[in-house]
Amino acid sequence: MRKYKKLSEKVNKQFEKIINRSEEVNKNMKEFIEVNNRMLDNFENLDKVLEDIDREFAKKTGILNKKDQIFLWTAVALQISRIYIVSEITKIENAGKGELEEYLKKFQEEMFKKFQNTNDGINQEYRASLKQILTNKVPYDATDGGKKFGIFKGANHRFATLGHDPILGYIFGTANILTNTITTVQLPLVLSYHVQYNEIYGNPQITKLASTGLMFLKVEERIKEDKITVALALIKQIIHIGTDLYTPKGIQIPGANLVLSKKNAERLTKYISTGDIIKITSSAAIAIVINFIISVLHNLFYNENDDISRELYNVRTRKILKVSNIIAESLNIVYVGSSIVIGKQTGNPELIKEGMKRIDLGGYIVAVHQIVKSSLVQEKIRREYLENKLYDKFLGENYSFLEEE
Repeated sequence: MRKYKKLSEKVNKQFEKIINRSEEVNKNMKEFIEVNNRMLDNFENLDKVLEDIDREFAKKTGILNKKDQIFLWTAVALQISRIYIVSEITKIENAGKGELEEYLKKFQEEMFKKFQNTNDGINQEYRASLKQILTNKVPYDATDGGKKFGIFKGANHRFATLGHDPILGYIFGTANILTNTITTVQLPLVLSYHVQYNEIYGNPQITKLASTGLMFLKVEERIKEDKITVALALIKQIIHIGTDLYTPKGIQIPGANLVLSKKNAERLTKYISTGDIIKITSSAAIAIVINFIISVLHNLFYNENDDISRELYNVRTRKILKVSNIIAESLNIVYVGSSIVIGKQTGNPELIKEGMKRIDLGGYIVAVHQIVKSSLVQEKIRREYLENKLYDKFLGENYSFLEEE
């Protein structure tokens, strides 16, 4: 009897398992039928489903609330201010009359003021006195005598002298200042000449051929015995290049006169100068910094309780950057275009030049990059959002039976 009872209990347990399994199978079958019907309905209206999800995504990621609007127009204001400030700083002005040149010369005077009482006032061959170095004149600006040696004629001395090179000038220009020499490019040669001044350091004249090698040996000696004077000469070189950057002749791109004739180097500088490169890169760099600051600040204001998901919020951040860049650069294009058109209609070439000077090429580059980058990020997040929504839409909440092993 005991054995029979145990066997009966085992049989009952097996029947209970079969019954439970059958109920579970029936439940899963019902869920499967429901999900399948839902999927069929959604497939029949797939276009509308996709349209609704896209509309929902656009609504959640659009610049709608007050917080986003504040960041958008702050970014626009900063970008427009950048365009104006960079254009003002880099505007072309006549040599000796520009605001930038005047500022740099005053800055130099202030720096050199405490050295004015020096007793070192007599120039020697390959050695400029400290008083000479403290003046605003640089020896490689000398033009008197240039024609005699077949070096250059007049203003195009900038394209014949290595002191005016924006990179090599820190070596040759500084050496020229320390030795009262001028180093010129006469393809395929690099030749140096002595420059002499009168007793009040005026009337510079190119007098005779000098040794470029000996010039550098004398500079090396000066470095060992008087590092302060060498530092002052270097500062003078930097400031002088700065005063020439945004003048009508401009400063050639690095090394131009080493591979081109003086005439061709001058022609090239009319189209692209070192000043242009500095303007474009600085404008682009500032635009990138502004975008970064706006992006960081906007993300700091993210509130997980009130705002959408972090991924969708990031789309709104990038949209703020993209739209602000587009608005700022569009306004710049309108200003430049209208200046050129009005200038042509009224026969006013100065207005045309003014418009051309305001072209924000660096900003255009950053704006295009921002548009492409933002669009790629937005599309990636949109696809992920679409996939998740379609998954929920087609399968609903009752799909646990699909996940069972």
